[in-house]
Amino acid sequence: MSSIHCHFSSSRWQMHELPDGRGHVCGSVWLDGQRLASEDALARLEPVEDHDIWQQRLAHLNGFYALVRQTTSGVVAAVDRVRSIPLFYGIQGNACYLSDDADWVRQRVGEVSVDDEAKADFELAGYVTGRDTLFRRVKQLRAGEALVVSDAESAVSLSLARYYRFQDHVMPTQDDGLGQARLEEGVEAACQRLVEAANGRQIVVPLSGGYDSRLIATLLARCRYPRVLTYAYGYRDNQEAKVSREVARALGLPWTFVEYSQQAWGRVADSEPYWRYQQWASGWNGIANMQDWLAVKQLTEQGLVEPGSLFAPGHCCVTGFVPPDVFEARRAGRLMPAGELGEALRQRHFMLNTSEEGEALFAERVLPRLAMDYPLDVPLEPDEFIRWFVQFGWQERQAKFIVNSVRCFEFFGHDWWMPLYDRDFMYVWQSLPLHWLEGRAGYVDFVETLFAEVSGHRAPLGNAAQQSRRSLRARLSRLAALRRGPGAHLKRMVARLLPGLAQGNTLASTGRFPPEALERLRSQGYSHNGVAAQLFLERFC
Repeated sequence: MSSIHCHFSSSRWQMHELPDGRGHVCGSVWLDGQRLASEDALARLEPVEDHDIWQQRLAHLNGFYALVRQTTSGVVAAVDRVRSIPLFYGIQGNACYLSDDADWVRQRVGEVSVDDEAKADFELAGYVTGRDTLFRRVKQLRAGEALVVSDAESAVSLSLARYYRFQDHVMPTQDDGLGQARLEEGVEAACQRLVEAANGRQIVVPLSGGYDSRLIATLLARCRYPRVLTYAYGYRDNQEAKVSREVARALGLPWTFVEYSQQAWGRVADSEPYWRYQQWASGWNGIANMQDWLAVKQLTEQGLVEPGSLFAPGHCCVTGFVPPDVFEARRAGRLMPAGELGEALRQRHFMLNTSEEGEALFAERVLPRLAMDYPLDVPLEPDEFIRWFVQFGWQERQAKFIVNSVRCFEFFGHDWWMPLYDRDFMYVWQSLPLHWLEGRAGYVDFVETLFAEVSGHRAPLGNAAQQSRRSLRARLSRLAALRRGPGAHLKRMVARLLPGLAQGNTLASTGRFPPEALERLRSQGYSHNGVAAQLFLERFC
């Protein structure tokens, strides 16, 4: 006899009795600018004979949610377009297990061995691609995907439907002026939903030196939401924090700073909450994004962030990572050669180990898996190349590493909302001309213009996050030269001349790692996140 078992670990889930069974809702679902009651949201899961109509029902939904409809004949489950609330599933014998807790599924299916191909993804990218996790029989719903589980007498059967993909659908008559106007319309609607989701609660904005969080802060200042806190973090006087403070000052928003140091990370690196968070947030799929963890911990403990506040991080669908040579080929009317897509994906997403061993691991274990889903061995039109490249970034790195960082806010008892992953804003961006992807030029102009209008600050502040990355590369070159030179006072020189680099990076987070393990793994070619991935595997797998 087959059976289906559901388990929901988060207190955010709400259960509802339905005429044909039970429904489970986590998060907030919107349609046509209105928040849906849970029963109405669950009704969108009810299958219909016309599969296309069913997928359209799901594609029209907005918000951040996971939905599960459980009946006597089976289960239908769906995650939103960015997988903001993950769902995992697995089969053992004639039973299917579905949960928001990947380890619960792992235990039920009796999986104990890490899959070598999935491990290669994890080592090189920091996450496992596709529907896989580190454990072969523990699967996950991808962004914009629904799962249908049918319960028959002899066995359960599974089918998956992709109701949404982040691909462009450029309007043929779109011009830059109209694009700017549509962007403003999209962000205004997204900001309105953010304010309604907050419902009077404190909104907390992690304000970096980049454009995305600046846009959110600008929108909140323009609508004069009364309870906003912005914050920055990192080593003292880092450039991103300086720009963040200037943005908040210009907008008239409260701002605070959390200083990071190797010592501060070292004080928590062996604690039970630190490792419990990483295991839980990973979903056996990716390393936990620890960037905000220390700041949210301290701000919560100090009472600066009120209980149950709503965080609004600048996670954004506007990508700036498309390789420049694609746009050169587009202007010249050339095809992108066969193999270039795979190499571009490797250079952008699979570089946590830059050694020859890491490159060989990619070729042996990762590339064949990618070739099953991506056209790697044929020449591609530049526009098609861009679509595949952007789609990978959306459904893999963004959903599994960037968006998944909202687990940090949940861990400390807070809520979150991502206005720049609002459905309508995503739709606007998907409909803009592809040349806007080159350096995000049109988007950057839009943010700088809006910030100047709201703040009165006319001099462009630029992207401090990008400047910091360029500065770090220059500092690394200088440090390499210093190391080749004589002098016992080298360490003091580095600390004096390169304060951020002496801490390890802007976040000073090399203090998270045992020094001997850091030295060992760095010598093997692992980057900072590569070290984090290896230590996770060593501890838990």
